Amino acid sequence: MLETLEKNKELLQFNAEGKDPGEIWTEACVAGKTAVEEYYAKHGEPLYCGFGSVHIHPARGRFITFLKKVGIGDLGYGGGYRVSYYDIMDDHKLSHTQSLDLKEVCCDAFASVLKKYGIDAYGVGRAD
Repeated sequence: MLETLEKNKELLQFNAEGKDPGEIWTEACVAGKTAVEEYYAKHGEPLYCGFGSVHIHPARGRFITFLKKVGIGDLGYGGGYRVSYYDIMDDHKLSHTQSLDLKEVCCDAFASVLKKYGIDAYGVGRAD
């Protein structure tokens, strides 16, 4: 599947530019929250602590402009743009977990939606 995404990246980016960035944000947040809920239902809240975020490279395009305009995320260390797990989860009941596993699951699901629209993104976890 990754090979197919890479081959059609230009077409996907065109698709993303035609879609409302707010809709992409909502779809990605729903995917992240759903992934957390499913993981939590199956495994509970693993106690290994850490931080999670989604890194987007390069930091340009309509989606990044939207994020900056509404005050979500910040410039990533080493370039790109970074969206925190806390931004994605907002007021969800598991938004203040310390579990690295839950944060990584959320960020990976969020990034996969962005990739679907040709946006280079990946989830990043960091142990505390």
